[in-house]
Amino acid sequence: MMIIATLTTLPGGAGARSSSDPLRIGVSYVPPEPGPAEYRVYTPESFDVLIARKIAERLGRKPEFVQLSEVDWSPSLKRHEVDVIVGRVPDEIRLPRDFIVVDTGFSSGAAASMRTDTDVRNWQDLAGRTVCVARGNTVALALARQTGAQVKIEDAPAKSLVQVRTGICDAAIHDETLLERLFQQQGWQKFSATLPPTPPVRLAAMLDTDDPLLSDAVRQVLDQIGSAGTWVELQEKWARNVAFEVYLDQDAPDCH
Repeated sequence: MMIIATLTTLPGGAGARSSSDPLRIGVSYVPPEPGPAEYRVYTPESFDVLIARKIAERLGRKPEFVQLSEVDWSPSLKRHEVDVIVGRVPDEIRLPRDFIVVDTGFSSGAAASMRTDTDVRNWQDLAGRTVCVARGNTVALALARQTGAQVKIEDAPAKSLVQVRTGICDAAIHDETLLERLFQQQGWQKFSATLPPTPPVRLAAMLDTDDPLLSDAVRQVLDQIGSAGTWVELQEKWARNVAFEVYLDQDAPDCH
């Protein structure tokens, strides 16, 4: 609570906001909020929204999500349209010097899930094939397009991966770290064919240097929640949840 008190007493910057103000967080994709009881909630593709919620919770602020593309990162921070951005930061992206980048502790390359009887042997073989990706994984989407595949974009990883099992998609591209854990789930061995992963891309929080109080607070929060053990738990939970959601979509009776 001491961090929150400090943030609300000093003037200047977004950190001077009252703790009753929402924490505006930029992410690549904002998953839909839970709707009516019959609406199925899916596990999001990335951990950016989850980490953003944890940051806001630790700071005693309500999260307010803003969907941003990479080209909007810098102007949105400079105009204080968002207080912090949580996103994937490829090495080739040149961030402005006035960005403070705080690693979350998670990084992964992209890989594929395919049937083990596939004739796809390299990324180039996906040209002209149907490839599924999920919104929120900008790296996977860019890779799918680079291969020349016919890209199907789904709202959630389960919706993408189920189409590999049903034969609609030749491959689904997701985080290699998460697919590794998914392939360990029961019933996934037949769909564990993959391709060499791309270089790891880190997930990070980005802030403007003119808000050092908020930057320090976010760094402290990520130090607390970003341990290796915590990330193992989060990845295993992701795999279990997505495997169950795929099962519901493919095999369970339609309850809608």
